[in-house]
Amino acid sequence: MRPYAFTIFVGAFLLFQVEPMLAKYILPWFGGTPAVWTTCLLFFQVLLLAGYAYAHLIGTKLPPRRQMIAHLALIALCILTMGLLAIVWKSALLPGSSWKPAHADFPVPRILLVLSVSIGLPYFVLSATAPLLQSWFVRTYEGTSPYRLYALSNLGSLLALLSYPFVVEPSLSLKAQANMWSGLYLFFAAGMVLCAMPLRDARPLAAPVEADGAIENPSRSTYVLWIALAACASLLLYGATNQMTQDIAPIPFLWVLPLALYLLSFVICFDGERWYRRGVFHPLFAIAVFCTFLVAVYIDRIAASVGHRILSTVTVNVLLQVGNASLLLFAGCMVCHGELVRLKPGARNLTAFYLMVSAGGALGGIFAVAIAPLIFRGFWEYRLSVWSCAVLMTIVLTRDRTSWIYLRKPIFALLIFAPALALPLLLGIVEHTRIYAALAFVAGALAVTFALWRNTPRLLARPGRLAQLSLLTSISVLGVIYIETVSIALHDTLLMTRNFYGVFRVEADEARDHSWHAYRLVNGRITHGEQFLSQTDPRLRYYPTTYYNPNSGIGLVLMNHPRRADGASLRIGVVGLGTGTIAAWGRPGDNIRFYEINPAIIKIVTDPNGYFSFLRDSSAKVVVVPGDARLSMEREVQSGNPQQFDVLAIDAFNGDAIPTHLLTREAMQIYLSELSPDGVIAIHVSNRFLDLTPVVAEHGRAFNLRYGWVHVSSDNPFDWPSDWVLLSRNDRVLSQPEIAAHLDSLDAARRVRPWTDDYSNLFQLLR
Repeated sequence: MRPYAFTIFVGAFLLFQVEPMLAKYILPWFGGTPAVWTTCLLFFQVLLLAGYAYAHLIGTKLPPRRQMIAHLALIALCILTMGLLAIVWKSALLPGSSWKPAHADFPVPRILLVLSVSIGLPYFVLSATAPLLQSWFVRTYEGTSPYRLYALSNLGSLLALLSYPFVVEPSLSLKAQANMWSGLYLFFAAGMVLCAMPLRDARPLAAPVEADGAIENPSRSTYVLWIALAACASLLLYGATNQMTQDIAPIPFLWVLPLALYLLSFVICFDGERWYRRGVFHPLFAIAVFCTFLVAVYIDRIAASVGHRILSTVTVNVLLQVGNASLLLFAGCMVCHGELVRLKPGARNLTAFYLMVSAGGALGGIFAVAIAPLIFRGFWEYRLSVWSCAVLMTIVLTRDRTSWIYLRKPIFALLIFAPALALPLLLGIVEHTRIYAALAFVAGALAVTFALWRNTPRLLARPGRLAQLSLLTSISVLGVIYIETVSIALHDTLLMTRNFYGVFRVEADEARDHSWHAYRLVNGRITHGEQFLSQTDPRLRYYPTTYYNPNSGIGLVLMNHPRRADGASLRIGVVGLGTGTIAAWGRPGDNIRFYEINPAIIKIVTDPNGYFSFLRDSSAKVVVVPGDARLSMEREVQSGNPQQFDVLAIDAFNGDAIPTHLLTREAMQIYLSELSPDGVIAIHVSNRFLDLTPVVAEHGRAFNLRYGWVHVSSDNPFDWPSDWVLLSRNDRVLSQPEIAAHLDSLDAARRVRPWTDDYSNLFQLLR
């Protein structure tokens, strides 16, 4: 068994080492958005499905000896292809710079193309390993259950995923990672040869060899359940990832955490039936759902007490939210994968089972990445996946006459119905939800009362009917509450849009004395700008608010630049449009050039009848360049048309999801090429979770620049706390008294390994 265990483990390890590696490599090409990660997940899930389909086809259609020949020939072709790519790209995995994309509103097809060319064939071979080797193992050792090998496969995947951010990424550059991966692939190929050799004399299975508890002849409905349970777990994964990285804390570790929990549930469930207990994980799932609403009410109370504006700039209890989302994801995946194991087939249908599981995972990913953004304006597929998990759990329990809902224990009905009673009372604290939740509860209670009153003896005589009715009522209440929470989100939002780069909302705010009102642009819990309007003070409309106020680093530079005293105009570059607040600093003759990758933001801010007027009110000439800022500036420099900016503001980091490619040594070289001799680079490093100043200080030392840090603390509703790092080739601007008085030294900042396009490590910057 050792060759099978070794090869399956190494293959699974390679599968999940290459996922974050390639995602990180192409992340800069597509704006650094978390959606790049979910698109990569979709690609790998679809290719996993293709690999499982291939394993099923050759495992059922070809005799053992031909299976061996066909698969080893495919592995040889794969190694040859990797060798050719290594000659062309100087790497067997990492695409050359010629594959960098042009700007696209929906870059998903381009991401899938790049991944297909770079890793498609090797990943396809790896993805077929687990089901194919288990099929070979069954032929070699008839009567032995192969399902623990699948648990070992998922364990290898889990270890690869967890080791990448903590061990591999901090220690090795991307090129070194790719070289190490290619070397391990050769060991994997050798293991496949060892596992294939016994097939030379193997014979086709003459009769089904069933494992304990396996279904001998799965029905069509069982096939459907295999797909549905796997799809629901996959949708939970994507929904939780979006929820964590967009609405809670978009830090890269939270890209890995949901996938690790998803894989952990596979490991536990497929290691043996003794680990999955309905009496443990069904109540755990219900508790996790209930706690979700407790956390929501807790956050709403914070919002009511401190105001939404402040909530968007301070750290709410992130651990509480992430912990609850993780618990709900893990419990839901345990329910789905645990019921999958209970429905597992015998050895003859093993590859078909894995094919259906993989198909379900791919369907969940396709819905989350390609369909949900078209039909949902928010990340509502997360709610849908949780509700679907409850529905599927009910269906599976109903099919199984030995399940707990068929036991004559009225206490089950009480335990199920208690959350349905508590949720409306709990959510009654939140305005608007009270009426709908209460109506759903009353309707369910009346249904139960009517059923008991009409035919109590007969109802109680049927095993579990009261528990079943209570479960259906609770699921109905949960569905109504989810729908109502979506309705509330739409009711309190002036404008809401979703695309590849996230969900963005325009919301309204107003002073308690009605002296002013404001519009703000929000992504998750991060505010990207706010504009105030007042009947008593019309000048408030033109005031540069939030992080761009007169005391901020960018405000000090734009007010006190020496060219202002000379009466000359400024050329200003800005990476990141937001609401266009920096345009409020423009004066007649100035040129302001915004770089923005998100077409939805451009549409919102440049709308002549929109909520934000900073761009159209500016006295400067304003130009918005669509596309990734670094690629756009790189093209400008290469074409011999550098912009010669007097001030270049890098304002792409306050959203917590760090586009690392904008903060590398190569990026800094491009910024300096776009700068005038006396120009200043102002980098906005305000961030709730990361301290970016050490990386910026390292670049300042490397390029022999003058640099300093401007920190502003403020409780003013118009002026928000902010951190800016200013860098320049000389002291002409930074030595101005009005700027120098606020400039703190960064010489004491901790030393870190400088970031390059080949190396970056966010964990060393965690606060």
